[in-house]
Amino acid sequence: MIDRDTYLHLQNVIRREGRSFLQYAGESFPWNTYEEKEKAAQLNEIVREERDGAAALSRYLIKHRLTPPYLGAYPSYFTSYNYLSLDRLLPLLVDHQKRGLADLQADVLALHNGETRKQVEDILAMKGRHLKALEALAICK
Repeated sequence: MIDRDTYLHLQNVIRREGRSFLQYAGESFPWNTYEEKEKAAQLNEIVREERDGAAALSRYLIKHRLTPPYLGAYPSYFTSYNYLSLDRLLPLLVDHQKRGLADLQADVLALHNGETRKQVEDILAMKGRHLKALEALAICK
């Protein structure tokens, strides 16, 4: 059973993860050269995995007969980052990923239901792996 506070907390996590800068970047088709196609493919895979993580959390709510949140629009300031090259975009993604990790760490500490906490810990572990991958892509020329 998921209590009301936990439910509201999970809704916030889903919204934040579903409308992250990484998700926006994946939908805005960053500019890349032919030589960077492998980098772009790796970035797209990271975006997909994180999207699937938020979707899994939504399915978790549905399993408990709770409604997932409406994601809404991306923050309007994200539009300042349209049409960036991968070389310019990747360091920004690293910074946003670090902030997202800190937010998720706080979320894990705030959740007391073991099963629910595990769901968010799984996303936290995935974001940690993705941070390392993004850092590697950012320094790779």
